[in-house]
Amino acid sequence: MATDGSARDVPFPPIIDEQLGEHLQAHEAEFTTKLANSIEHSIHLRYNSGEARRDVHARATGILKAKFRVHDTLPPHVANKGVFVPGKTYDAILRLSNASGNAAQSDKGHDGRGFAIKLLGVPGQKLLESDKDATTQDFVMINHPIFFSNDTKSYLDLINKSAPDATTLQKLTIPFTLGLKGTLIAGELSSGKIGNPLQVQYFSAVPFQLGLGPDRIAVKYSAKPVLADHEKDPVPHAPAADDYLHQAIKRTLSPTATKPVEFKFMIQQRVGHHMDVEDSMKEWSQHESPFEEVATITIQPQDVDSEELNKLGERLSFNPWHSLPDHRPLGSVNRTRKIVYERISRVRDEMNSVPRQEPSTTEG
Repeated sequence: MATDGSARDVPFPPIIDEQLGEHLQAHEAEFTTKLANSIEHSIHLRYNSGEARRDVHARATGILKAKFRVHDTLPPHVANKGVFVPGKTYDAILRLSNASGNAAQSDKGHDGRGFAIKLLGVPGQKLLESDKDATTQDFVMINHPIFFSNDTKSYLDLINKSAPDATTLQKLTIPFTLGLKGTLIAGELSSGKIGNPLQVQYFSAVPFQLGLGPDRIAVKYSAKPVLADHEKDPVPHAPAADDYLHQAIKRTLSPTATKPVEFKFMIQQRVGHHMDVEDSMKEWSQHESPFEEVATITIQPQDVDSEELNKLGERLSFNPWHSLPDHRPLGSVNRTRKIVYERISRVRDEMNSVPRQEPSTTEG
């Protein structure tokens, strides 16, 4: 049983952008490799060959085709930075999911929700060494503006104490690992119920570079549905179906739907050093720096039960380092993601005997 694939990992980020406020934690690369080893070990314990799933966000509530259209007019600090070419439209694949690593968990349970966007037809060399020539750009978001940990060592301890072979005593000490603030945030992340994944606002929670050179800035992203509160589906008290969130998506995008679903894709600019790129546990003030709309995501009515598209969605790897240099991920959480997401994607594909490749079209 393979539990240490570190020799095949993509390189740990060698560049720290001090101008944008990045700084390495002590032994960060070592703890990140150990974290990847621990999650890989957990996947081997949970799944047989041919059945491996993601370690988190294992249950998709929808795999959807979409269009990502950049606005014709953009503020100067956004225009022509990376994918934000005024008027440009990209085909996209969306994966909406529950946060749990348990693929069998019912939609009825309290959980966080994910919204992953993969833009297609994006020219230019990418940051992830294993996919430098890919023509994709990923944005990965959750339905909460902050994350529960900044510390790679603490996150490693959490994963070890949550592993399938962890003892009851280890699991009971998880709150001490996260600390009070982290425990409260983790509780908020995992305690939500929603009526419809297409009617929830999503956030990157962690920052990203925008642009290159001396005028580059740090930003966070958000995707907000375009609809009034009274148009949103109520959260059902006792939903009948285990897959009620998928059914809500199916109903919203049915062939009889009179209009598409739209999200506004937005950017929040860092406006001071107190907006720490290494602190994913503190929300950036929207009063000081409101989100700016820069693109629209349009999801037309479609067959959300398409076997071909759902197979593609489960085969895909979403990683914020599937990225142009203009959108380089920032901060410790993102640096950890580079190694862990790539490792787990590789392990999953190897266990399932699936070729590793980024898509060029929505047809896979």
